[in-house]
Amino acid sequence: MAHFSAMTQDLTDLQASNRRPGEPGTRRTKAPIRLRRGIVVTERPILIVEDEYLIATDLATQIVDDGGTVIGPAMSIQDAHQLLRCTSDIGAAILDVKLGQSDTFELAHALNSAGIPFVFYTGYRSIAIPDRFIDVPRIVKPAGWRQVKHGLAAAMERLSNTGTGSFRKSIEAALPGLRRRARRIAANHEDADRLVEATLERAISAVARRSLDVTIEEWLTSLLLDSTPAEARHRLFH
Repeated sequence: MAHFSAMTQDLTDLQASNRRPGEPGTRRTKAPIRLRRGIVVTERPILIVEDEYLIATDLATQIVDDGGTVIGPAMSIQDAHQLLRCTSDIGAAILDVKLGQSDTFELAHALNSAGIPFVFYTGYRSIAIPDRFIDVPRIVKPAGWRQVKHGLAAAMERLSNTGTGSFRKSIEAALPGLRRRARRIAANHEDADRLVEATLERAISAVARRSLDVTIEEWLTSLLLDSTPAEARHRLFH
């Protein structure tokens, strides 16, 4: 599958940058975190997930004063997922570890899969973090935006070093199944691989609009089926 590698890299780069095809800098770029007078600011909005109103609004004010924009604050897991479903251009996220009796690890997993950098923002100096998030920066309350922004810079570096969280790995893991489905549709293996390539090209165009409610495999499969004639789709399921 070596010939799919470049397309997978392009798709990963676009996801990391949260840019649509055709915008400047869509190839081989990191997520849009820039330095302004020594301060890290995202060009895309920052999602705040925090259930303490005063802390959330104070942090949002600091970000706005620093030239950034904010989504939220979301004060529940449900609100946070709703914002993720409705917003395609989130640049980073700040997650309180605990919202009431619930934790935000499922939300962190969705962000990680989408290649969106995030930090845990917690009032606990010692808290059990799942192993898969052990290297995610943890900022202890009541730290302000100055500390959080440096944490986000470290989070972006983490994604750059690990292939944009699990996004690239998820794409690579989905490819064998995608090829098997394509081979049930196409007349031969060469046509099947061309169908997979066409699916990846569609994914590159659609990645900025990808819903976080579906897995990478489900998303790619839907794109494959959308570009397949009805009679060929019938062969896939029978």
